[in-house]
Amino acid sequence: MTYDFNPLVNNQFPTIKNRFDAINPATGEVIGSVPECASVVDDAVKGAQAAQKAWAEVPLFGRIAKLAELTGLIEKHGEELAELDVLDTGSPRQVMMTDAAFAVAFMRFQTGLAPQVLGKGGDRWTGDNIHFTMPQPFGVVARFCAFNHPMLFSALRIAAPLLMGNALIIKPSEHTSLSTLRMGEILAPHIPPGLIQILTGGAAVGEAIVGHKDIKRITLTGGKNAALAFYGIAAKHGYLKDFTFELGGKNPMVIYPDANTEQAFQSAVHGMNFYQTAGQSCGSTTRVFIHRSIYEDAKKAIKSACESIIIGDPQHAETMMGSLSTRQQFEKTLKYIQISKDEGLPLLTGGERLMTKPLDKGYFVPPTVFYDVGAEHTLFKEEVFGPVLALIPWDDEEQMLVDVNAVEYGLTASVWTQDIDRAMGMARHFNTGTVWINGSAKHFPGFGFSGAKNSGVGTEENLEELESFCQMKAVHYFGAEGRKNVEIGL
Repeated sequence: MTYDFNPLVNNQFPTIKNRFDAINPATGEVIGSVPECASVVDDAVKGAQAAQKAWAEVPLFGRIAKLAELTGLIEKHGEELAELDVLDTGSPRQVMMTDAAFAVAFMRFQTGLAPQVLGKGGDRWTGDNIHFTMPQPFGVVARFCAFNHPMLFSALRIAAPLLMGNALIIKPSEHTSLSTLRMGEILAPHIPPGLIQILTGGAAVGEAIVGHKDIKRITLTGGKNAALAFYGIAAKHGYLKDFTFELGGKNPMVIYPDANTEQAFQSAVHGMNFYQTAGQSCGSTTRVFIHRSIYEDAKKAIKSACESIIIGDPQHAETMMGSLSTRQQFEKTLKYIQISKDEGLPLLTGGERLMTKPLDKGYFVPPTVFYDVGAEHTLFKEEVFGPVLALIPWDDEEQMLVDVNAVEYGLTASVWTQDIDRAMGMARHFNTGTVWINGSAKHFPGFGFSGAKNSGVGTEENLEELESFCQMKAVHYFGAEGRKNVEIGL
């Protein structure tokens, strides 16, 4: 079966002749086609503007009711959407099913938060004047989603903008668009025409969206280079934009000798997200700093854990790790493996493309671990976004802290120790947006997910995400005394 979906534009599905192949990365087979939508961006924006004006007039609890309905539809079709993601990403079925469940839970979480987005009142001063802020929608907003969790990211990006009174353009990754396009078909009969637009394609559609004069607010989950390109596009067109970027990471995990080492070594493997996305996760703890006194034990445990991971057909229940999702990431991963070998790094496990049949037709690379990695090595500094882990011995805490923060990224970090004071000290010293203590790779809605340094701008997964889709308007009411004393004020 092949899937040849069309974009959602003003609740219609226009036929786009310019298309490119959708590839199943686990088999190398063409499973459908995806439209290049640059030609319909302006029509989509105009339709979204018209829809947004009416939507903004819907009372908040009316919007909440509609989002609850849409969430129910996504839940009803969760298995179908997850199956499309399995085909499109090469990730195991149970992982994509978990994504579907988490998307629904998170949409409900955000819907429950919406009434808390209120204007902020001020004290009565300058006579009987009243001062407060009033949240206002931006209008049309756009959200660019990453390729590694297509259905999850597209669903997560719906609630906040709509609850705050905006219309929404969703741009999924050109590499994994099928589930988002199908989501458009599911939601279209239940939304006002133009409220949600789904546009697919590559650089041309991205530039058309980012450069559009009527889209002020844009978010991206992706890479640093894409974020820099967005700034450049906005500047080229002469527009100031409100951006949120959730970008890459080269994330540290630090293991002290007093840690529960069995759990810590397992967490080093879990934190790499080998099981979920073959290491294709911005939050993966890709640099593990291990105290030298437990270093040899760590190498043995991590090697054993990696080699016990069952790699295979993403559709099979026993499969724990699937393929890389795109040819680009596959080739990039192999490039970094070769660079690490050329730099003389010793290999603990993995290190070659899987060539056993039938996996030889897909983009399969096993968990790959290099050890004795130092600050001079490429693998220490650059994000692979694939199943490649670096083990780094340490015995000088002060130097280790310098090395931990000596990269351009600052997304996540993890520390393993039974000393709570040490753990809290490390949490302060990590220059990252998220810190896990005696854990890794978990998101907890409500606490935000954001990056420091070149790992991002802004925050998501919390109340502040909803607030970010409003512009706060200051309102000053002049009471009777205030009208008489107009000279009072700043």
